[in-house]
Amino acid sequence: MKLHYEITEICLLDAERRNEMYALLAACYDHVTRNVFESDLTAKTLAVLLLDEKQQLMGFSTQQIYQTRTLDGPLKILFSGDTVITPSCWGTQELVKGWCEVAARMLKEADDMPCYWFLISKGYRTYLYLPLFFQIYHPHPDERGAELVEILNHLAEEKLPGCFDTNSGLIRFPSRRGQLGDGFNGIPHHRDQDRDVRFFLKMNPDYREGVELACLAPITIENTHGWGKRMLAQAMKKLS
Repeated sequence: MKLHYEITEICLLDAERRNEMYALLAACYDHVTRNVFESDLTAKTLAVLLLDEKQQLMGFSTQQIYQTRTLDGPLKILFSGDTVITPSCWGTQELVKGWCEVAARMLKEADDMPCYWFLISKGYRTYLYLPLFFQIYHPHPDERGAELVEILNHLAEEKLPGCFDTNSGLIRFPSRRGQLGDGFNGIPHHRDQDRDVRFFLKMNPDYREGVELACLAPITIENTHGWGKRMLAQAMKKLS
């Protein structure tokens, strides 16, 4: 199946596409409601859509780009929201390429302002994008990125007041608002001894109940490595 990504502003999504997005999310996650989905979607800036040759939706990831300020000055934040790919398309990297283009756009517009990826993760697959892309991030199995804790706490408390626990780094919502369905929340045998997977499970043991782990990574070419560095560099070159 030939897939491609498209980046679109949330305000340009028509009712049919929104219906497709909600149906896909509800097929993979339990305790998803239309009201919460629409509220979360409206709060975002962009959607990265994963489409087949007939423009049918195979996945999506919602993104918000915003600016905030700490005692050290202003920051540019890329906050990732709902992300889902239909299981038959797992393994494709087109959605990741789309995310890289969004990140590249932010870097291009930020000038010298520090840029960060603020991610909340209720599944190990999402968390694994951190070690895939970045050298320094938090939380990290080797405790790298401890200097990011203060910024992460600021962002999580600002974005999710009353839900974030600074001691554990976990986000617990007052009522369930989406968790991996029974067919998607297990750990495959070939993954259960992976260091990063085991670390995620240690940090977020209640992920099956929709508990989210707050994560942060500086978005710079210097902080990426390997395949992630190549993809972000290609996205930057595309925009030049």
